[in-house]
Amino acid sequence: MADYTVTCNGAEPDASGVLYAIIVYYDGESFYSYVSSESDVASAQNVRTALYEQPVWFTDIWRAPSSALFVSDADGQVHVFRAGGWTAAQISERALNTVWGFAETLAYTGGDDGIVYRWDGTGWVAISPPLGSTILCIRGTAPADLYVCGEDSLLWHYDGSAWTQITIPTNVVLVGLLVLSPADILVSGQGGTLFRGSGAAWTDVSQPGRDFYKMALFRGDIHIAGGGDGVLVFDGVGVRPIKDNIVVYRLSAVETYLAAAGGNLAARFDGAGWFGARYT
Repeated sequence: MADYTVTCNGAEPDASGVLYAIIVYYDGESFYSYVSSESDVASAQNVRTALYEQPVWFTDIWRAPSSALFVSDADGQVHVFRAGGWTAAQISERALNTVWGFAETLAYTGGDDGIVYRWDGTGWVAISPPLGSTILCIRGTAPADLYVCGEDSLLWHYDGSAWTQITIPTNVVLVGLLVLSPADILVSGQGGTLFRGSGAAWTDVSQPGRDFYKMALFRGDIHIAGGGDGVLVFDGVGVRPIKDNIVVYRLSAVETYLAAAGGNLAARFDGAGWFGARYT
């Protein structure tokens, strides 16, 4: 039997508690990925369903308000699930690392070619030139208020017509973005890097001593994936752990649940208790 490594590269909750996750298997030569759903990880009657599988490396997952699922991969494709089933579109010749959007008919992706692509419900088009390095995250408040971050301290803003590069005093990989309002954005990265602001005005609120990854707002609190430090909450001044015995790189949230993914685990938090599913 082949010896595989198993990685959970993302998890998305819905309001009822169903957890959607992407799981990547690697045998040292090739990748095989699944989209899985967990009906209720807090219940002994939890049902795991394999929704989709492909011989590629799934890199990110986003669930639209309509319940459509968007999954990016390292072969430059985005896979989308709607009522009629799954479809895949080849968008780039290089890996896509992130997918996110506002609606089933308005989504974005980007990756190693440094270009932002937009889905309008009928097709994908490039809406940026190459921005200089690998894109790892895209977030915004509106189509005319988008931010992207990535490797080599990549940070840009899009106002609907033009892209503006943002320079902050760091040279680390910037992994996560959390947009609280048009005037209040956080960007996170290696070494506990954390900047807060908007436009050209940013304040350094970094927390050295750990690495920061993706972020999510859940029940009014800013949650940060801390890798081996688990899940942290940032109160505007410092961070405190709320779950420190799991590895977490990805976070997402709806009103009722926070979802965390990392290692071989997808977990769900309802504000009181954590429950998860491990993949082997």
